[in-house]
Amino acid sequence: MKEQLEQKEIAYTRGKAASHDVRDDESNLIAVRGQPITDEVISKAREKGRLHHLMLSAAASVIQAGGEETRRRLQEFRNVTEGHEADLVRGELAGRDVTDFQGNVIVRQGEKITDEVIRWAQQKGLLQELVLAVAAPGLHTEAKKKAVETPATKMGYTPYPH
Repeated sequence: MKEQLEQKEIAYTRGKAASHDVRDDESNLIAVRGQPITDEVISKAREKGRLHHLMLSAAASVIQAGGEETRRRLQEFRNVTEGHEADLVRGELAGRDVTDFQGNVIVRQGEKITDEVIRWAQQKGLLQELVLAVAAPGLHTEAKKKAVETPATKMGYTPYPH
């Protein structure tokens, strides 16, 4: 599975420009700002454990470019990251209940996260909530306890990312 994710990152990154210098742990240069990202650069980044950093640099260059091309490439980036998130939670047990904005349960604590649960969460824009339910189940609950009540929250709006 890790190999598939790396291949998605490589496919996304290849041919784009680096928005900033990317360096390894010893500060050796892997990619130079503005430089096209070639297979050689990708190999260096992969070898030094910096492939994800290189992909983020490529994504930032797309954002800086602006326009319709940016929207198209951002969607491409979203697809890659959404794939990472889905792969991260698929088959895992939810550490807490995840509900939509109307209180409908997407998955209950202790239930296995299936492809159907992932699809439903994606449709509701709540895939990150599944990730939190697996990776940091108490995080969202603790944030809710510390929240300040406002007129918006009294009406049912939530300030938490979904």
